[in-house]
Amino acid sequence: MDLSGLETEQKTLPIISYSSDFLENGLPNFKTQTLPKHPVEKMQINKQKNEREKQYNMLGKVFGSQYPLMLRLEEEIYNQPLRLPCLPSSYLSLEVFRGTDIEVEPEDLYNDPNNSLLIQPPVHQQMEQYLGMNDLK
Repeated sequence: MDLSGLETEQKTLPIISYSSDFLENGLPNFKTQTLPKHPVEKMQINKQKNEREKQYNMLGKVFGSQYPLMLRLEEEIYNQPLRLPCLPSSYLSLEVFRGTDIEVEPEDLYNDPNNSLLIQPPVHQQMEQYLGMNDLK
């Protein structure tokens, strides 16, 4: 019996890698990591990407194929963080480019690092860790 043409979908368990601080990060939940996502949830996640692709296709038909390429290049430039790796970037230029700077979302209200319960280490310590300089001591 030749089974080479049959595709079998096997579910694999995730690699167990979790931090030792369960009070800070909560208990690991393997069930949500192994179950496939609902099709509607996948559609909601990809909604903005699909809308942007439709807009690029329409602009390509109207203004030529170089215009969507130029817009994608600009979006890629705006998507790059311009701060140190340990400092959060607001990506304001990317929001202005996409036109989402006018919308007020829950992330805009509740994502203030000053209200966080987690204490951030000093910037110098974070940069030493990022550059691997703390291992040299």
